[in-house]
Amino acid sequence: MLERVDDVGFTLAVLDDVARRIAVDRERVYATGLSNGAMMAHRLAAEASERIAAIAPVAGGMVLQRFAPARPMPVLHIHSLDDPRALYHGGLGPVFPGTRFRVLHPDVDEMIKRWVERDGCGPSPRVVETLKAANGHTATHLAWGSCADGVEVGLWRLTGAGHVWPGSPAGLPRLLGADTEVLDANQVIWRFVSRFRRLTQ
Repeated sequence: MLERVDDVGFTLAVLDDVARRIAVDRERVYATGLSNGAMMAHRLAAEASERIAAIAPVAGGMVLQRFAPARPMPVLHIHSLDDPRALYHGGLGPVFPGTRFRVLHPDVDEMIKRWVERDGCGPSPRVVETLKAANGHTATHLAWGSCADGVEVGLWRLTGAGHVWPGSPAGLPRLLGADTEVLDANQVIWRFVSRFRRLTQ
């Protein structure tokens, strides 16, 4: 955003190019990503909701100049309370290695509240399940229902995990914090997004 690069336009152009080459179900285009990729998934949902069926960002907040999605959006966010880089409760993150660059992160609970309000969900979540790994890491799944157009907002709130993709070891604990096996992000993301289709006009 700082350099005014049209990342959303580029992503949509890539989608169009892929669709010209192979069969794409345009009703089932989903977005996910880790860290900056998570930020981009939130941005696609906010700025191109007519093209995206659901999002599932991991360990990256919603950093937008304008938040006005055109339609309700199914959202599943995964984030650790102990993430040392994308701070769960917001604030200025640590310096990126080899640079002087730092990122101001949003508070995850406040960010989820924005999606809950936009999607017209009930204000209080239900606890769907809580998992605990042998090493003490936990994962609690919160879900907000009764949303507009049958969408849902969900949050997997982890403890013990670092700035990592749950279920896939990064092996960089000094930089990213602890890996975690308390949750398989691939499985829970697919289980969530595959429930939703974007209704075409």
